[in-house]
Amino acid sequence: MGHFSPAALKTILQADGVLASSSLRKQELELVKLVVSEAAGCDYCITAHGLLSLLAGLSPEALQAIREKRPTGNQRRDALVRFVRSVVTTQGTVNDDAFADFKSAGYTDTHVVDISLAIAVATFTNVFNRINDTPIDVTAFV
Repeated sequence: MGHFSPAALKTILQADGVLASSSLRKQELELVKLVVSEAAGCDYCITAHGLLSLLAGLSPEALQAIREKRPTGNQRRDALVRFVRSVVTTQGTVNDDAFADFKSAGYTDTHVVDISLAIAVATFTNVFNRINDTPIDVTAFV
């Protein structure tokens, strides 16, 4: 990406910088990107964000539950995962019950903005890596 469009790479890195200081904790941010990557079927990004989720403190059991679309037992985390899945599968047309569930878990409108940005960044990298069939090199993520 940087070779063909340094400006695109710079923009994505700047957006990731904004997200690093956003209302989302590192683990939440990685979960958002993982859920988006799962929906897109991007093996490269699933691998990357799965590993980064583990490095951010998510347990392997919770990661497996998320990947299998099962609850993790953590109400706040499960509400986030459900909300992001709803946003992605409805192209943002989240129903009132899903939004209320998300808000009742303690998420705010600021979180909605930050999650939307994280979805946009993840969608871009998913599309780019799918088009290029980027090979998975786990050592690149650590």
